[in-house]
Order: sequence, then structure tokens, then C-alpha cells
Amino acid sequence: MEAFMEYCACCLCCGCYPARQYRGDLYEPLLLDNEREAVNRLLRFLEQKEEKPLLTDERLHALCTLSYSDNVELQRSAALCFSEISSRMLAPVSVNVMEPLVALLESEDTQVQRHATLAVNNFTLHGPESNIRTTLQSGALYPLLTLLNSPDTEVQCNACGCITSLATNARAKREIVVKRGARPLLRLAADAVDPRVQRNAVGALLNLTHLETNRSDLAREGAIKVFNDLLLDDDTEIQYYCAAALSNMAVDTEHRRVMGSLWERNIPGRLIALLSSMADKVKCQACLALRNLASDETNQRLIVRQGALPKLYHLLKTGSKDTQVAAAACVRNLSICKANQPELLQDWFLAILPRMLSDKSTVVRCHAAGTVRNLVDTENAEAFVQAGILDALTGNLVDSSSSVELQSEVTAAVAIMANKESVRDHLHETKEGRVFPNLVSVATNCENLNVQYNCASIIGQLLVTGIEAETIGPNVPGLLCYLERLLNSGDANSIQITLWTLLLLAKYDNFQRVYPSSALPQKVEGLTMWANLPANIQDMAQSVVNKYSTS
Repeated sequence: MEAFMEYCACCLCCGCYPARQYRGDLYEPLLLDNEREAVNRLLRFLEQKEEKPLLTDERLHALCTLSYSDNVELQRSAALCFSEISSRMLAPVSVNVMEPLVALLESEDTQVQRHATLAVNNFTLHGPESNIRTTLQSGALYPLLTLLNSPDTEVQCNACGCITSLATNARAKREIVVKRGARPLLRLAADAVDPRVQRNAVGALLNLTHLETNRSDLAREGAIKVFNDLLLDDDTEIQYYCAAALSNMAVDTEHRRVMGSLWERNIPGRLIALLSSMADKVKCQACLALRNLASDETNQRLIVRQGALPKLYHLLKTGSKDTQVAAAACVRNLSICKANQPELLQDWFLAILPRMLSDKSTVVRCHAAGTVRNLVDTENAEAFVQAGILDALTGNLVDSSSSVELQSEVTAAVAIMANKESVRDHLHETKEGRVFPNLVSVATNCENLNVQYNCASIIGQLLVTGIEAETIGPNVPGLLCYLERLLNSGDANSIQITLWTLLLLAKYDNFQRVYPSSALPQKVEGLTMWANLPANIQDMAQSVVNKYSTS
């Protein structure tokens, strides 16, 4: 660095180039002597080797002198000095600092471009977040996009790195695409020989896919094909970025359709292959991409037919925490498709569900319960009991720390299973008889209507089979509480299940004695005259009135 600057000083001493005035009102026009002094100031600055350098007005003045010079050697010196400072400078940069650097980005000299892009990359990547906004305000984006077309590998690499950092800014994401920055990025991602350029280009494109309005533009430019082709790259970073980008693209319905129909390119198959990657983050992103693809029924079947389940099963057992969450989410979406049930209902796959339902991660448990909810019906419910899945579900029911989302999924799954008599018998016997009181407690204390409704459905099914009167007694206050809440909801299904439950409870003397003093009789009476209710619900309300008036 110092040798380079000394060479520039020698050039100044012999006066072998004409001086030039630079733009802006901040500085007065400088003479040759001032330019020589600028070099000397920067040399003294660099000799100090400050750990955390600051660009004082004097130093910035010197840098501007060199940046706006017509002499390429001085421009090179300024760019090199900027790159040196940027690697260690932690203080936020100002627009005044960035303006001469933007001028250097516009230089036609390759060496100047290399060091100027490196400096911007350092400022935006390693500096405070405000540096990104300042860089955008200074007008650096357009020259950086222009430099993506440079034939020089270092300039390409640095410029892509800058765009990657700038593309973390919401406004810049859109501006990059509007200014046609996607096309050179895709070209570099597809054709660059240097893997660093490819990584940076794909990283920038990944950031662009986070914005919904960008995704259609990227698809029109051929981004899906590029991302898919690069899934076969040996570089795990590139695989990771492309899987993540395809995951974002698959958020949109039309893109999912396209990605599932590209048989000649087999996007699902390549993502499934990445489930066996040595890099855990690649496996995780492949799971997430498959999960998003599996939001459509056609893709759900396609993914299972191409052999995803055994690999997902393996990841659910051995993957990292994040990968297990992603795999569980993917399985849940795959379980929506009825055509996938034969594969998902095999004993070896059902065996993983109790483990998932006992996982430390609430998210994994939610996905597992959602999977059970999608798969179970009256005909196959017994297989779920035999696999230990019902016990795992009820374990979450009696866990007071379960989240509302988990309670919703668990109660929905158990409600479906409880339609079968053998399941109801099991619920009576399991968890030392705590299932019924816990259901009442959840229905009473949870404000979520879905959870209340699901609990009411299970409680009603248990009442059909029959519950000991001594079990009913302590739970009467809770029963009255959640039944009144469901009745007040105004939801026809909730009203109907409340009336059904009241008819079932009428045979219990300890409930009959308390019912008249509650708010329920008057509310049920009102339902018989509620014209907006379906006739069958009005008739059921009348049956409740008659039942309790004659008891």
C-alpha cells in the first residue's frame, strides 16, 4: 500500500500529468501541490495503522483529491486506500464519504473498479446496517449494477457481493429488479467460472426472491431454470442458496405449478436428492422447498412417488433441530393428499409419530398432530392406537404448558379418533383417568374457539360411552363455563355441539341439580325462538328445554 502511494508521490514530483478540479462545493479547486500533500497525508494516516480508523475531514479531503483526479494512478491510490480503510472502519459512513467512492466505481480502470467495489462490499457487509442505506442514498446502486457486466472476475465478485448486501434492504430489492439487475446476476450465476462469483450472484438473487413483487419478474427472466440447474453444483453454498431461492419461489401458486410440471428438469427429484446432502443446512432448505411445493395436491403426490418419505423419515430421526422442524412441516403437507395415505400409513412411518409428538420442539409436535389429523379416520383409528399415537396425543392434552396452536391440532386429531368406540374406551382408561377433567379444563381456560369446539366434541363422545357420576361432579363448573361460552359464540356448529352435550349430561343428577341456577336455561330457551338458526338446531334446543323441565 505505502509503496503504491510513494509511486504516486513520485509522479506528482515530476509533474507528469495535468491537475484537475473535482465536482462539488465541499472543496475548493486544488493545485498540483495540494494533490501532493493529499498523498502525503494519506501516507501518514496509513503509517499510523489505526485499529479502528476514522475518516476525519482532513483525510476525506485528501481522498477526494485523489478520487476526482484525472490521473489513473491517483484514482488507484484512492481506491486502494478506501479498501484498506473499509476493512477496519466500524463507524457509520456518510454520504460525503461514499460520493468519492461512487466516482471511483464509475472509473474505466479495472484496478480502480476492483478496489472500489471491495471497499463498498466491506462497508455494506461488515459495517453497521446504516451503511446500506447510506450507500443507496449516495447513488452507488446503478454503477454497481453496471459493473456486473465487467469481464474482470474480481470486479464481478465484489459487485455481486455489494448487490447481495444491498438486497437486504426492502426498497433496494425492488429497485435492483426494476433497473434490470436480475439479468446479469442470472447470467453470472449460470455461467461464471469462478465459484465465488456464482456464490455471490446466487446469494444476491436469493435476497431478491424474498420480495413477492420480484418473484414473477425473476421467473420471466428464467430464474427457476437457473436455480434448478445449480442444484446439481458441487458447491454446498450454491446448493443451499438455490434450494432457499426455489423455496421462496414456490410460495406463489403459479410458480409451484411450473416447478412441478418441469419433468425434463425434475425440480422435486433434485430437491429430494439433496435430502441426503452432507451439509445439514442444504438438507434443511431442501425440506423447506419441498414443503412449499407440497402446498399443491399434484406436487404432494409427485414428491411421494419420487421417494421422499424414507429420506424424510431419516431426517426426522437424525437431523438437526431445524431440519427436523422442516421435515415435519413437509410431511404434514404431504399427508394432505389422500393418494399418499397408503405410504404414510405403513407401520414403519407411523412409528415415528409418537416420537415427534413427544419432541421438545412445540413446532414439531404441532406438525405431527396436524399429520395425524390429516391421516386418521374411523377406519384406521385403531392402527394409531396400536402405534402409541393416541397416548402421545393425550400426553400433550394433559400438559398444561401446551401452546394454543398445539392444543388446536391435538384436540382436532383426537376428536376424529374419538368417533370410534375402542378409542373412547382407551381415552377413559389412559393417563389415570385424567383425560376427561383435562379436556374440561382446556375447554374452560382456553379462549380459542376451535380448541373449545374440539374439546367439546371429544367430551361429548366420551359422554356417549358413559362417564362415572363421581367424575362429572367436580367438573360441573367447568362444563357450565365452556358450554355457555360456546353458546354465546353465535356459531351454529358450536351451538349445536353445546345442545348435544346438554342432552347427554341430562342423565347425571349432579349436573341436573346445578343446571337450573346457571345462565344456560334462559339462553337455550332463547334459541327456540331464534329465527336465524336452522330448524334442526331450534328443535334440539326445544329438546333440551323439555329434557330439563321434566327431570
